[in-house]
Amino acid sequence: MKTKTTNKKEMVKSLIDGAIMGLGLFVMFGSFMYRKDISSVMNNVLGPFSYFVGNFLFTVLILAVLTGLYTSTIQKYTTNWELMEKSKEFQKRLRELQKEYLEAKRENNKHRLKRIEKKRAEIMSRQAQFSGELMRQQLKPMVYIMIITLPIFFWMWDYAPSEISLFPLIGAKDLTHSFVFRIPYWLLWYMVCSFPLTVVIRRLLGIRSAM
Repeated sequence: MKTKTTNKKEMVKSLIDGAIMGLGLFVMFGSFMYRKDISSVMNNVLGPFSYFVGNFLFTVLILAVLTGLYTSTIQKYTTNWELMEKSKEFQKRLRELQKEYLEAKRENNKHRLKRIEKKRAEIMSRQAQFSGELMRQQLKPMVYIMIITLPIFFWMWDYAPSEISLFPLIGAKDLTHSFVFRIPYWLLWYMVCSFPLTVVIRRLLGIRSAM
């Protein structure tokens, strides 16, 4: 009875998660159709905030901190870390078996090769059993994160001022001019700020790598 109740709860939870993710994906991709409207709404909050800060580079830096904080928090509480750890163990074991396989092949040890191939097939079969759930676990936090993050990027893209700012190391550049691959300098600045800040935040929150 207890097992049936647990399975029923897990099924309901999976259905709810699936519905939320489906809605999230719909909202996420549908939002591009209304990018201008969304950025205009966001400007009611972020416009005065940017004016108060007084420098768009500092505004982007603060937004990088905020996005790093909530993306890390969402990932921490929406990811099944036990499942991720199990996947990493399978990957590690497959790499070890690949090394053993190459050694056995060099030695022309047919008995050992057969045994390794059998073990590898077993591990891959076990891994395939939860591959769908693993993919869902990787997608779930991304959906939640993008729903919050896209409006902020829409605003930065539409309201980044065309002004000269002094960037560290590369000097004075127009924020809206492109660096490479049509990446504007404000976006380059966001990426430079976001990566190290997110690493620090993840460590402070005790988040393990999902890879």
